[in-house]
Amino acid sequence: RAAPSPPPSPPPPPPPLSHMPQQAQGREYALPPQCGGWPPSAALQGGGSCCGLDAAAMQRQQMPSAAGSMGAGRVGVPMPQAGVALRSGEMGARGGAGPGPSYCSSCDPSGRGDARGKDLAMSPRSRAVYKDFSHTLRSKETQVRGARYAQQLAERCLHDLPEAVHWRVHLEMADLAKREKSFGRARQLYRMATQLQPTAPQAWLEFAKMEEERGHFSRCEKILTLGLRHCPYHEALMLKGIKHLERMGELRAARSLLSQLQYVPVNQSWRTVLEGALLEARAGETAMARRVFKFLLHAAPWYGPVWFEACRFEQRCGHPQEALRVAEEGLKQLPRYGPLWFSVMRLLECALPNRHELVHATRAHVERGVRHISKDLVWKLWFEAAQVEERNGNLARSRSAYVKSVGACAPNLRWKVWLGGARSELSYSRFDVSQALLERALAESPPKTRAIVMLEQSRLYELRGDIEAARGLLRSARKSARSEWKVFLESVLLEMRSEATSRALREARRALEVHRGTGRLWAVLIQLEQASGVHHQLRVFQQALLEVPKSGEVWCEGARICLNPFSDCFNLEAAHNFLDFAIEFTPQYGDSFIEYLRLMMLVGAPDADVERLWQLCINAEPNYGTLWFHSKRTVLLTTRQVLESATELLRRELSEWRSVYDAAIARAARPDFRSTALAAVTAAMLARTGGSADSDAPAAPAPLPPPPLNLPASLPPVEAADFVTGSVALNRMHRQLGRLGLEERRALIYGGGMILP
Repeated sequence: RAAPSPPPSPPPPPPPLSHMPQQAQGREYALPPQCGGWPPSAALQGGGSCCGLDAAAMQRQQMPSAAGSMGAGRVGVPMPQAGVALRSGEMGARGGAGPGPSYCSSCDPSGRGDARGKDLAMSPRSRAVYKDFSHTLRSKETQVRGARYAQQLAERCLHDLPEAVHWRVHLEMADLAKREKSFGRARQLYRMATQLQPTAPQAWLEFAKMEEERGHFSRCEKILTLGLRHCPYHEALMLKGIKHLERMGELRAARSLLSQLQYVPVNQSWRTVLEGALLEARAGETAMARRVFKFLLHAAPWYGPVWFEACRFEQRCGHPQEALRVAEEGLKQLPRYGPLWFSVMRLLECALPNRHELVHATRAHVERGVRHISKDLVWKLWFEAAQVEERNGNLARSRSAYVKSVGACAPNLRWKVWLGGARSELSYSRFDVSQALLERALAESPPKTRAIVMLEQSRLYELRGDIEAARGLLRSARKSARSEWKVFLESVLLEMRSEATSRALREARRALEVHRGTGRLWAVLIQLEQASGVHHQLRVFQQALLEVPKSGEVWCEGARICLNPFSDCFNLEAAHNFLDFAIEFTPQYGDSFIEYLRLMMLVGAPDADVERLWQLCINAEPNYGTLWFHSKRTVLLTTRQVLESATELLRRELSEWRSVYDAAIARAARPDFRSTALAAVTAAMLARTGGSADSDAPAAPAPLPPPPLNLPASLPPVEAADFVTGSVALNRMHRQLGRLGLEERRALIYGGGMILP
């Protein structure tokens, strides 16, 4: 009888970085020479091999090596052998050197972790006991009884569960301690969980997340290093480590971490390699990112997210034709992958300027997509087609597509189609039809989404001039959907657009009584307090920082206070710091980037700094903000095009009002003004520690009147309210809504947002 074939040998351990060839070290992924340039279509035709590999070899395809020294103390995957540490003494996060690395079944490429993976499994009885404990721990009764009752509950559960499951209980208790802000106790419990089950990636991830949220980045780094020692190549830990290193500015260490995936099969590492491509794109290394995307499209063409992200990458680079070609190639490989069908719909509008050609291409694409896409997504395809027809002036075709969307839609989602149809009818000033469709949407919408429809109805009433009807609808929505903060925000904005500042202030304060942790409500209140003076604004800013210290909208309003040339706290350096916080905490808020552009234009920043800001904005892809929507004239504009529009707007306005800013800069250079402004801004910053906003603290002495702002006599009339945001024209439009035309009023009321399926 023939002898059995030997088992496959595990992949060899990656060599130490010091033993890598000198030419492999650096920031580049060393791709095979056959993987030339973009696009991948040539290598995918004719059933040939990718990068010169046959089909069997492609299954074993490894990621391109990204070498480079990690440096001491950086997150990295250790060699799969016992007793390896990244640096001497780095095991101190748990104390002691600890055992050699073990493996979890989901992250060991050699398959040696299967036995270890059984430790993470639970018997049916243990699972039932643990599930009951978890539900009870999160119940309102436990929250009322407090931490002592929760501890007793955990002790009873530990008695009933086998020791192999105790780490899960400690993990639950650590999460409870973190929510109660007992961070020392949470840290002890996380350590116990990782000691009891070091091969459980979830424990390391939650521990690292807490330390990162607390700002202890070095601790987070050590925890991730230990986690990767015990769970080498684990996807979630690798992704967390890469993102942490990128946040710390250690791109070389992140690339080195990626290089250690070179011995892992691509079907186990493609998500991490994809993150590496996105990292290169965020760093502005577009050529390198394109090379990594090409590798993934050749080595792992069966994964939809790879095609989707490659398509978005080319679109962000301003290459819509190339993005469209990538998406079409992806649909040939994966004809049922929904996101690519919708990407092609939007790219056709960007890539085909001829309206006749665009309409015919879109209709052919939809007819083809209906035959391939999942039935659950057919209604969305018709919905998108209806919006394309409406934007190209074909109202009858748009209505027909909406009807087909309703026919393919589930009953609980039809309200979205009626909502989209109402917005389309409104673009043709068919108010009665729009109102009828909104009433039908309200009748068919589930209870949880009725507030969204009522909000849309109130905007229609406001556009038609019936302010009282709009107020009544929003009042009813606030009662029926108290948990929906957007309704409260819309009530404030309605009063602001109606020039009823006192009512807007009252609505904002009432809204914050219900939604105290909503940053956008605090931001609008700060802006409303401008009429009461800058020191009232600063007091609200201090309170907001205590409630929502990570709200980018609040930090942006603080920067606007410091950028207002009439402000007693005009301070460009403080504005710079505030905007850094704003784009760090809420990168989706586009106004922060536009205000940053205004600041850079005022100080004459170098082109390299401006380009870096543009790159940050393009990577973040902001999607809301008053200034952002004002600069985004149509929904088809890309982030780069919106930035170009915003730059032109700011350049025009700064040229018109340059004398005002020059006078403010000259006044800010005076020692008396500078000291007073710096003291006020410092007090606002200290509010983050809780000292400045104490209501029982003695009142601060009244500030001295600032020196006058010396403006030219020939300057047109201007006031502080004109500079509450970066656009004087936009600020005046909000205060004179009744004098604007229909299209301008509609743009201000509805913003640049579109109804999405």
